Amino acid sequence: MRHAPRITIVLTAVAAVAAAVSAGAQPVPPVYDRIDLGATAEREVENDLLIAVVYAEVENSDQARAADEVNAAIRWASDQTRTASGIAMQTQQYTTRPVYANDRRIVGWVARQSLRLESADAEALSTLLGELQSRVAIESLRSSLSSAARVSTEETLIAEALAAYRRRAELVATELGRDGYRIVHLNVGSSGPIAFREARAQGLMSAADSPAIEAGVQTVTVSVNGTIELEPAR
Repeated sequence: MRHAPRITIVLTAVAAVAAAVSAGAQPVPPVYDRIDLGATAEREVENDLLIAVVYAEVENSDQARAADEVNAAIRWASDQTRTASGIAMQTQQYTTRPVYANDRRIVGWVARQSLRLESADAEALSTLLGELQSRVAIESLRSSLSSAARVSTEETLIAEALAAYRRRAELVATELGRDGYRIVHLNVGSSGPIAFREARAQGLMSAADSPAIEAGVQTVTVSVNGTIELEPAR
């Protein structure tokens, strides 16, 4: 869904003459009829990148055994991922922490490591997660906009925002009885928070439980702000 550009216009008239501060200094010519003008273009874009984080966590009275079990689970998940098409992976933080009794004695250890999965194919990622959940759990699922899609969208919106800016500048000049304008300075910026849908899994699930993934949308916005100077009326 495309929204009409939002326009903000602030009319200012500034007249300033600098006095000479030393012999031979030249005065600064006065500046008149400068107008601050802004235009915004935005668009809702479907997220095209899916990111999942899975993890293995084991508690054992022996620290080495806990670590070995976690390592084995993550190695298995990595091997399964390598056989899937179009899914990138990256191992993430590995931690171990002690488990204390009431008298503060260490009675066990918890080892944990996570694996980050990234894909543009929702069906492939969902199928893989269903398989992985026999030995690892899902920590999070989210969708995002890829860098290529964001750049492409921003370039389109920049053109739209600049066109809106020019139309408003021409309108202001015409309504004030001026023949034209010139741009004094111009700023172009973009924004668009990542929108995501998150799910969490408690413990291990069966391989048949493939999570449903909806990519969702996010709004990308480009803003143009600057100052124009009106030409004198003839």
